[in-house]
Amino acid sequence: MKKIFLLLPVAFFFLSACPGSTADMNPHHLGNSDAKVLIEVFSDPQCPACGIIVPQAEEMVRENPDLARFDYYHFPLSYHPYAFIAAEASECAGDQGKFFDYLNTLYANQSSISEDYLYNVADSLNLDRSKFDVCLENHEFKDKIMSQLAEGTRRGLPGTPTFYVNGQQVRWNGVDTFKAYLESL
Repeated sequence: MKKIFLLLPVAFFFLSACPGSTADMNPHHLGNSDAKVLIEVFSDPQCPACGIIVPQAEEMVRENPDLARFDYYHFPLSYHPYAFIAAEASECAGDQGKFFDYLNTLYANQSSISEDYLYNVADSLNLDRSKFDVCLENHEFKDKIMSQLAEGTRRGLPGTPTFYVNGQQVRWNGVDTFKAYLESL
């Protein structure tokens, strides 16, 4: 029994270092980590509304980094054929520091999304293709995306994009209205 308790911390250490483990389930974020306002968005790379709204929210936080922290959660919808693999590809790009660049390229070119296009975007962002290819082909972030999808399902999301501000679901009514609301908090 004593040996089992000694092995548990060692097993946790090694498992937490593996891709797809609970160690990397955290969402990608922008803005000040210590901001008093937390924006969480659940989004799908093939969702037309997401392609318009999410980049606006990101830009608002980039321009006002002390206003809020912006956390991005994957919520790929089953009726978008490339949404899940596109989410995986964005995570693989994130492994190389290009998560939001990759995602915004997808949003700007939603009608082009295909498996081939995902690799083209990696090339256009000068990603290390061998690392990217291995990551995507091995589905290294499948568990992370499934975990975030489960979190969205647990919260009862009505669709994408869905925003939460400090834990409360809010409606997007345009960037100026949203910014004014955040500033009032």
